Amino acid sequence: MLSTRMARHTEINRGVDAPFYYFYWLEGRFRLLIVCVMAILEGCLAVMAAVTATLTYKFFAFPMPPQAEETYKRRTLLLFWWILQSWIKFKLCFVKGHEIMMARVEAPPRSYPEDTVVTEDTEMMGVPVRIFRPKEASDDKLPGVIYYHGGGWCWDLWEAYDATLRVVARLDKMVIVSVRSRLAPENPFPAGPDDCFVVTRHVLENTETLGMDPENITLMGDSAGGNLAMVMMIKLLSPSKKIDNLSKVKNLVLIYPALQAMNFKLPSYRQHRGSNIPTILSSELMVKFYVAYALGMESVDVEELLENSHWSEEMEAKSTCRWIQKEADSLRDATESDPKHRNSFLAKKVNKYFLDPHFSPLLADDTILKRFPNTYVLSAEMDPLRDDSFLLVKRLNELGVRVKHRHWESMDHGFTGNTILYKNAQKALEEVVEYLKQQSTDDI
Repeated sequence: MLSTRMARHTEINRGVDAPFYYFYWLEGRFRLLIVCVMAILEGCLAVMAAVTATLTYKFFAFPMPPQAEETYKRRTLLLFWWILQSWIKFKLCFVKGHEIMMARVEAPPRSYPEDTVVTEDTEMMGVPVRIFRPKEASDDKLPGVIYYHGGGWCWDLWEAYDATLRVVARLDKMVIVSVRSRLAPENPFPAGPDDCFVVTRHVLENTETLGMDPENITLMGDSAGGNLAMVMMIKLLSPSKKIDNLSKVKNLVLIYPALQAMNFKLPSYRQHRGSNIPTILSSELMVKFYVAYALGMESVDVEELLENSHWSEEMEAKSTCRWIQKEADSLRDATESDPKHRNSFLAKKVNKYFLDPHFSPLLADDTILKRFPNTYVLSAEMDPLRDDSFLLVKRLNELGVRVKHRHWESMDHGFTGNTILYKNAQKALEEVVEYLKQQSTDDI
């Protein structure tokens, strides 16, 4: 009886204290929520502090040679590139895919309503092209340029080069045809050169329709596009090509071109290995481009290629390969190029491409190279492709070709494509256009 009364009394007290009970319960939960939120904010601040410290350290950790110019701009670009590379490596941990393809970044189209240059997107023989010409119509035949963009044969930078080619077109009245060829690794060699050649041939056959001076045509390209520009010249001069009815190419402009996949132990390749370098293009990335361009989706050991393990007796039997090897020993900071060991399986897999002059144009025969037109070669000091340019200039000089070499001691690979970022990009393009003007004047 007593216990029943006490239970009733307790129930009555609970009923009376219920609002206060729930208030205390809500207060406790609210305090717990505040603690959790503060812990999350503190964690976020700690992560932000760690990320900021890492990025700051990385920003100043990139090595800059004493001669480097516009270093803060370059460090900023390198930092963004390092972030992109880190993100790709993270994605590859969870997603299967081709590293080169995952690094593609498409530039959004831009409008230039007040520009003095107009563009037209069209196709030539089924290949997309963009034509740049002065806004003011003229009956005069203008110098013509066929441009092949860079990007390691794998990245679609056609849209990104729009700003650069507008700068060139503003510097002098000319008609520029920018080629958008198929990309590796989906479309490996020779798909890209084939597209470029059908456009090149079409332009040379139709200079009058395009408003170009048939006596003043220039082939121009940078990086992988420099490779394609030189390959186009080789194809045009090949005995198997009938070019009697085509306009003749007057000038060849090669901007830090990729010219050979034979020797990856040249000093410039050695100096730009790893990630802690003052340029976007590392030796490893350049070799990955070559592999994707040659083999498509297949892969091989990049480190073995960097050690020249693909060398073979077939390579040593080629006179052009022997010449490159001999001259490589005389390059600045040259070291031993011979491989520590040879991989015959690797050689068999890659050398059918690497030794093709349409893949590695520096291996073309003397009979072709000595017929080259006036050639302008631009190279950058901080670039794994630097020594390719020096070897080409030496070879063309030995063959009696008129060649002008402009070496930028203070700049890195790809700088001419960043006219918004680098002042020297504008200067370099001005020098190229001035060279083309000078060649036109010399023949008058």
